[in-house]
Amino acid sequence: MRDYNPHARKRMRERKISEADVEAALKRRSGNPRPGDKDRTVVYGYAPGQRILKIVLESDGQTVRSVMAVGE
Repeated sequence: MRDYNPHARKRMRERKISEADVEAALKRRSGNPRPGDKDRTVVYGYAPGQRILKIVLESDGQTVRSVMAVGE
């Protein structure tokens, strides 16, 4: 089970992105994970409806820090 910090939950609500969308995007990644700030990892993946999500994971690789839809 993945953890979502309060910032991620807030952004997901604002952007109408569900946990199911995030999990689907993490399973259908586009390219390799990229290094982010402060030892975080940035992952791009396809959510339902072919939306591409940018997901920022904490250094533990399990906690979602932020989520956004690319191009929206």
